[in-house]
Amino acid sequence: MTRMGREWWRRRLLALGCVVTVFGVLHHVDHVGRGNHSGWPFEEAVTPFTFSLLIYALLLPGIFMNLRGWVVAGWWLFVALVGVVLVFFVHFVSAEREAPVRDIYAVYGSPVWGVLALVVLTGLLFGLVTLAVTAFRAVVASRAQGRRR
Repeated sequence: MTRMGREWWRRRLLALGCVVTVFGVLHHVDHVGRGNHSGWPFEEAVTPFTFSLLIYALLLPGIFMNLRGWVVAGWWLFVALVGVVLVFFVHFVSAEREAPVRDIYAVYGSPVWGVLALVVLTGLLFGLVTLAVTAFRAVVASRAQGRRR
């Protein structure tokens, strides 16, 4: 990749990584605020919520590497795919799933807060999918450039 191309991909991946991190934090705060589907360290029990906090051990190094000037498209592709699978499975597939309308929207006494919680979940999923697509395109562009040499 040319220097200009690398910088373009690095900035896109950094921006998307930050967006996903912000939506992830907001979504975890929403879980704790609702008081359902939470877990340690906010409750005594270790739950899937507890393990979902480990996503930050993947997101933050990616942001750090991008800030250092590295284009880590493969890293972001891995993180985004793990995130999409995790969020989709926990919210829509598993037997203990968190049903978005029943467990997110309906828990709040105010429809405004319920809608905001659903917007955060939607933003998180959309951000993860966008990050995955962008990272995939960056990996393909990098490999295509390598073949041209």
